[in-house]
Amino acid sequence: MLTTGTKLKSIVIVGGGTAGWLTAAHLNKALGDKVKITVIESKTIGRIGVGEATVSSFRISMQFLGFKDEDWMPRCNATYKTAIKFINWNSEPKAGKPDEYFYHPFFDWTENLAKPFANPYFRGRGEGISITHYWLKQYLEGNTEHFAKVAFPTPTLCELQRSPRMKGSPDYEYNTAYHVDAQLVADFLRDTVLEKGVEVVYDDVEAAIQDDRGYIASVKTKSGKEVKGEFFIDCTGFRGLLINQVLKVPFISENSSLLCDSAVAMPAKTNPEKDGINPYTIARTATSGWMWVIPLFHRDGCGYVYSKGFQGKDDAEKELRGYLGPRSDDSPANHINMRVGRNDRLWEKNVVAIGLSGCFIEPLESTTIFLIEYAIANFLSLLPDADFSPVRAQKFNRVMTDMFNEIRDFIIMHYYLANRVDTPFWKEVKKSTLLPDTLKEKLAFFEESLPLLDEFSNLVFKERSYTCILSGLNRIPKKTLPILEFVGTKEGYEKIEEIKRNTARLAEKLPGHYEYVKWLYEQSPHKAPRT
Repeated sequence: MLTTGTKLKSIVIVGGGTAGWLTAAHLNKALGDKVKITVIESKTIGRIGVGEATVSSFRISMQFLGFKDEDWMPRCNATYKTAIKFINWNSEPKAGKPDEYFYHPFFDWTENLAKPFANPYFRGRGEGISITHYWLKQYLEGNTEHFAKVAFPTPTLCELQRSPRMKGSPDYEYNTAYHVDAQLVADFLRDTVLEKGVEVVYDDVEAAIQDDRGYIASVKTKSGKEVKGEFFIDCTGFRGLLINQVLKVPFISENSSLLCDSAVAMPAKTNPEKDGINPYTIARTATSGWMWVIPLFHRDGCGYVYSKGFQGKDDAEKELRGYLGPRSDDSPANHINMRVGRNDRLWEKNVVAIGLSGCFIEPLESTTIFLIEYAIANFLSLLPDADFSPVRAQKFNRVMTDMFNEIRDFIIMHYYLANRVDTPFWKEVKKSTLLPDTLKEKLAFFEESLPLLDEFSNLVFKERSYTCILSGLNRIPKKTLPILEFVGTKEGYEKIEEIKRNTARLAEKLPGHYEYVKWLYEQSPHKAPRT
């Protein structure tokens, strides 16, 4: 006999910001008015606001929510992001020496090559031989350009500051994400979902009331209001108000593997009419970590991620201002203590932690908002009914831990393989970084071979991302994939030549990034805020 559980009737999201309002928007879109959604947002606790770069999943999120670029980008001072440019990770900076750099682009997931010769058990997933192995074959034959430059048009188009879209076209010519003002994104989502029936309480949560099972039944605010709910989502940032302080779920730090635990962020003035706008994020190594530059329409969002064990906050701010020069004059500095790691369980009883309250990996690969999106998607897939079967929480916790660990390993790899030992911080990275066993296994394999497709089918950074970093840091196997000796290289080499022709075509026809975004803004009734 068919049975169904009792549907949830109310969900309370504690905390606003990007995590809270993006969660509210997704739940509202997926569940409609069948569930009462309430957001409690503090007017006194500031937002972190460092997550201004996204990965390409954010484009999917906004499309799911029903927004075209022209609907929301002008409201959020947004621009396109097609890659990260890593500067001085493969060499120590020296006066008078040009910066060394490589790109990690967003990839178009075109079909892989030599499918008839792939493992038949993977063929149903569209697996084949990745273009990475054909690049390696050419590399070992003498073409020593970085993988990303050969295998994708993006690095060339980034250097030319090209837009990923043509004026008037609904299509993207190559894959993209966005640079956004995270606070404005939260405001935009808030305004949108409040029009659709989501309720908001502007107040500070001071206590939680638990039932005899330890489940949260309601929360009490500073003004004395009691907000009841059947399920609670903790979006309170690094405080972890419900998940850590009330439910006492332990937090697992990753500072033994990722040494950076602090950041300082500030805006920098720009002149886009004169200089254009880069369609990429800059990640440049620094004395005790690395600096980011995220170009928005009206300014750059800049910052320095560092280890306070090697540099004090005043010196870190001074180094960042020294890099930015007069562009940072009069810019306020926002100092942030980062909690790098994850909760032992992100779903406990009737609480799910989403955003910084659940897990955080430093923003080197712009994964903060992605992990919010990934948590929301998995929560909706595993949405409980009112009996709260524990197997749903167990499944959620496992998949979130797997994704966290994969991203963690990928970020650690950047540091551990970087070719810098010129400061105490970078020497310590080489000396004492704790490598998880999962990363040790990957690195051992990468000495023998570039990554294979089957390892990365369900993860955010696939074999091409790993190859970008390995290529950029000059960690390249000395021999090619053996199967190429049997299937030949004709198909792969032809694909590389096709990419060259496509790159030249796009370089000629695509408008400049600033030119396109300015045009897009002019088509929209929403004018860009100047904050």
